[in-house]
Formats: sequence, C-alpha cells, structure tokens
Amino acid sequence: MVTATTKTEKPALQITDCGITDYLQILNLQKQLHSQRLENKIPNTVLLVEHNPVITLGTKKSSNKLLTEPGNLQKKNIELVQTRRGGGVTAHNPGQLVFYPVINLRDFNLGITEYIRTLEQIGIELLAQLNIKAQRKKSFPGLWVNEKKIASIGVRVSKSVTYHGMAVNIQNDLTIFDHFVPCGINGVKTTSVYKEIKNKYSMTNIKQKLSHILIKYFTSKHNSQFTNHELRKLPPWLHRPVPTGKIYRQTESILKSLHLNTICNSANCPNRGECWNRGTATVLILGHICTRNCRFCSVPTGKPKPPDHTEPDKITQMAKQLNLKYLVITSVNRDDLPDGGAAHFKDCIEKVRQQCPDIKFEILTPDFRHCRQKAIEVLTDALPFVFAHNLETVPSLYPSVKPGSNYQLSLKLLKAAKQTYRNIPTKSSIMLGLGETDDQIEQLLKDLRDVGCDRITIGQYLKPAGNALDVVEYVNPEKFDLWKQKAIQLGFSWILSSPFARSSYFAEQQNVL
Repeated sequence: MVTATTKTEKPALQITDCGITDYLQILNLQKQLHSQRLENKIPNTVLLVEHNPVITLGTKKSSNKLLTEPGNLQKKNIELVQTRRGGGVTAHNPGQLVFYPVINLRDFNLGITEYIRTLEQIGIELLAQLNIKAQRKKSFPGLWVNEKKIASIGVRVSKSVTYHGMAVNIQNDLTIFDHFVPCGINGVKTTSVYKEIKNKYSMTNIKQKLSHILIKYFTSKHNSQFTNHELRKLPPWLHRPVPTGKIYRQTESILKSLHLNTICNSANCPNRGECWNRGTATVLILGHICTRNCRFCSVPTGKPKPPDHTEPDKITQMAKQLNLKYLVITSVNRDDLPDGGAAHFKDCIEKVRQQCPDIKFEILTPDFRHCRQKAIEVLTDALPFVFAHNLETVPSLYPSVKPGSNYQLSLKLLKAAKQTYRNIPTKSSIMLGLGETDDQIEQLLKDLRDVGCDRITIGQYLKPAGNALDVVEYVNPEKFDLWKQKAIQLGFSWILSSPFARSSYFAEQQNVL
C-alpha cells in the first residue's frame, strides 16, 4: 500500500497495488470503497491492478460489438462481464495497467468532463515517461498513438464519487482485442508500449511512476509528500526482547546445519525467540519460493525449484535432535504442482512418524486452488493431524492483501477437510490491523463456524519487510479479549487471541481458551 499525505487542505490519497486479480473481485471492492467514500469512512483511494483475461461490456450498447460467441470466449478462459460504466466493450489482461480512482470530485472542483480529461492527462504523462507520445482524440475518450488506441477510459460517477477508470496497454497480449470491435468503430487497431518500442518494463516501476502522477493530480499540485511503506512507531505492547538463550542458539544451529526453511525466519515471526527456547519450530517445506504474491508476507515470489526429496529425512533428523513432541508443517504455495504439494506433506509426516512414533502433527496448508479434492484424498493417508488453513483477512481485503487467492475457496477447503477428516480438528488464523471493520471480522468468524472450523487464532498484523503492506491500525490488547469472548460465544473449542498470536503459536497446547 502506498499513501500520499499533504500539508494543505487537499485530502489525502491512498494508493493500493492489488497485483493480478480477477475483474469481479476488484469490481466488488470498488463498490465497497465507493460506499465508504460516500460516508467519509476512507480517504480518496486509487486501486492499481492487472486483470486476468476479461472482456467487459459498457452501458453504450451500440459500442458493444463482439466478434466471438460468449461460449468460445469461455473456452479460451476469457471472462465476459456486463458493467455499469460508460462506453462500450473493452478488454483487460496481464501486462495492461489499470487504475480505478474512488474519489470525491467535489474535493477537486471537477465535473465529469474535466475528470475524464484529467485521467487522459495522467495517461499522457505516464506514457511520456515510457518514451511514448500519446494524444487525445476528439469525441473518443482514451489515448491514441497515431491512429492506434493505447489506453481506454470508462467511468461511472454516483453522488460525485467515481469508480471504474482507465486501462493502459503496457506489454499485454493484444490478440484479446481481436474478439470485439474496439470502441465500437470498425477498423480501429490497438497498440501497446511494447509493440511501439519493443522494450519491456518492470510493472512495479511503472506503478511507482503512476503513483507519483496520481498524487500530483489528486492531492495538492504543489505541496504533496510521497511516502512509500511508511511505518508508525510500535506501541509498547508490541515490543519483544531480542531472541537469545542456549536452547534458541541450539535450535538455530540445527536448522542451519540441516538447511531447513522455517516460517519463523521466512515470515520474520516476532515469537521465534520464545518458541525456539521452548524447543519448537514450524518447518516450511517445498522450498522458500512462493508462486503467489501475498502482500502481507515476506516469503519471496517466483518460480520454485522441484520438491527436495531429501526434505522428509532432514525434518526427521531435526525432530529427533530437538526431541519434538509436536511438529507444525507448513509450505509456500505451489500452484505449479498437480497436487499443490500434498504428497510432499504426506511424505514428511510418514517419514517423521516412522522414527518418532509419539510425535503429533499440525499441517498448515495452502488453499490447493486447482486441486482441492485431490489434495485432501492424498493427505488422508497421513492422518491424524490438526488441519489448518488460514483465511488471514476479511474477503473485501483479499485483492490488496492476498491477490490470487479466494476467500470462498478457502472456506470450501476447510469445509471439505472437516467433512473428510471427521474426527480431526480444523483450524484457521486471521490478522487484525489491515483495515478491516468489526462487522467484517464477526462475519468471518461466523463463516468459519459455518464450515465446522474448531480452532481460531487472532493476531496483530506486523509488517515483515519493507515491500509488504503497511499496518493500518495497531489494535489494543483489550480488543483481542473482546474477540476471544465472541469466538467463545460462537462455539470455537480452541482460541488464541492476542497481539502476538500467530497460526502456530502454542499450537502444541490442546486446550486454549
């Protein structure tokens, strides 16, 4: 999250990078933000996003000219969505930068026409920094390079607050535009930055450039201050002593000698000193490179290596050397594997159990997005264990906190686990301080109980690295006590609710209330 603040009477601007996210998720988020902006619950906000392939229809029906049947679009994994924005049909896909301002036009004394011209000017200045000279075209909102369209605008304004916005073709696949008539005008061709100059740019760098321009136009034009990843001072209840102690050093030495990853280190967990001094650790299997780009996490994103088949033996050695009685196993997301890594979880459990028959297990799994049923069937052979999967936050924040993940799919995983492993506990964890509301948290807890989730951990989000999301709020410890009481009322059998609570914190304790 990037926040701009000003020293004049102009309002602040919040800019959120949502990564690559489905169109409908962002549309629903815009609607929620629009309502909150109307009530002055949030500042003026801009969402930056790349979309999975989608074609959207506008309110100008005469300009919605499809050249491909909807059924054929579906076969090509291109979504088709009807919207309430102005204009006609357009398309979005990765490599195209889209920005959605949710701002009150009264703050800037702008009418709708002036607002559209402002969006065009923002696009012109951004493209100029990428060595592209773009122009307006009379009566056709958007931007053009000679006679080829490079940026589209479609906006909606309700009670002076905007949503929808502008899409700029950077280095996206332009063949998606072959499925319709751009602008509803026969013969219109599209282009992109890459097509014009054959130069690929870092999308992160382009978003930074765009953020500075947005601040220029939607805060003060002369006295704005841009702060990236600004951290506020920690309140006294969130201070932890520096990890030390003989057992801590011994645990650290064993983990290093075996070349094992732990979520303790990968996520910069504030509890690792305490946990390691108790002789416990949470191992991170399947490498240290994740296929997702969750904004709350410091685990690197990229293309992971194949699973290390010696890892089960290494974990067994660690369990024996530390004399563990309870082992938590988690992993990065492995969307590249047919079973999401479930077989590797099973192998690790079975190998450790052969050498340490009395040890108990908890697994903290990814969402197995494309292979839920297969993963659950594979893991059946590794029972018993506590099955944990973290929702992390409320559904409205998924686009900015967990892009690429889906709240409902996570609930379905927990439900399927409970139905399949009927006699084992299921568990989830959430973070507070990311901008959620009390009503949203209460609904999340109810959703978890509706799918049979037995255990819940509620903790404070703390920024783990410089490129992670900023903390919106440091929640007072008394508030965690209130959520504990609510969780008890809802029927959770195991509850850990405190600022330092984490998904595997005191996981070995069988009764926590």
